[in-house]
Amino acid sequence: MSYWPDCDSLTWDSDPAIARVGSECIRMSDYADTLRIVEAGIEYAQRELLTNDPFQYSDNLRARHELVISYGPEIVALADAIWHSALYQRAVSDGFTPTDEEVAYYRDRNRLRSESTADFIELVKLVEKSDLAGIEELLERATHPDFDFFEDMSLPELQESFGGSSSREINELEKSLQEWEAFLESVGREHYWNKIYTAELRRDLSTDMLEQAVMDASIDGPWEIPGMAWVSYRMETLSRISAELTNAAPPDANLEGALAYLAEFLEMERRFLVLEYEHRRQR
Repeated sequence: MSYWPDCDSLTWDSDPAIARVGSECIRMSDYADTLRIVEAGIEYAQRELLTNDPFQYSDNLRARHELVISYGPEIVALADAIWHSALYQRAVSDGFTPTDEEVAYYRDRNRLRSESTADFIELVKLVEKSDLAGIEELLERATHPDFDFFEDMSLPELQESFGGSSSREINELEKSLQEWEAFLESVGREHYWNKIYTAELRRDLSTDMLEQAVMDASIDGPWEIPGMAWVSYRMETLSRISAELTNAAPPDANLEGALAYLAEFLEMERRFLVLEYEHRRQR
């Protein structure tokens, strides 16, 4: 027998529930965290659309960005929170759950990689200046294992490796890093890695396992276009979502709008797959 929680009973807590999705309650803090991520994503998309040359990635990014803007970050944040919860519940019900050790491993690895971005930028600049002493000092203190690869390289080899990195690209990377650091400060660095990212990672790993199972099962199925089985599965999941807002839902929360956004997003992804498939057939 399914358990359907009364999320309204949690509305008087310091962190009230704002919605019920299946057997889970979405807390105000979860929604607020998702909203910050959506807003950061909007800024990222705006910057990428200004700096990238026009090609298929930019077309897809522009279409998704315009969809987010048309619905507004509040509705998209609610939609994302609902969507993550619904897919995660389906993954768990089918037995697709990572271990705590797997989650901790990927979290710590990705955190170390994130915190090494500044070192990578500095290394590129030192190589451009041919500052061998600075390079040796940086490689000695750098903590990410990827930097071990550079330790035995000569200066000419380093210059060849980083020769494709232009000043514009480095400046863009520095700007991205500054925005990322500002985002971490706004939510709290430890709160992000130990709560927001850990929860997101657990959901993503479970969903990845579910997606792989769906794709494996579709090999002998009717799907001519690669990836369409997963889109179809998510469309079917969306049609089954049982969700409702609580009395503590923020004023800008709109359940109908959130579900409409998800439907448009999935239809957009379906169209992109069809166009990509047709493009490949014509080459």
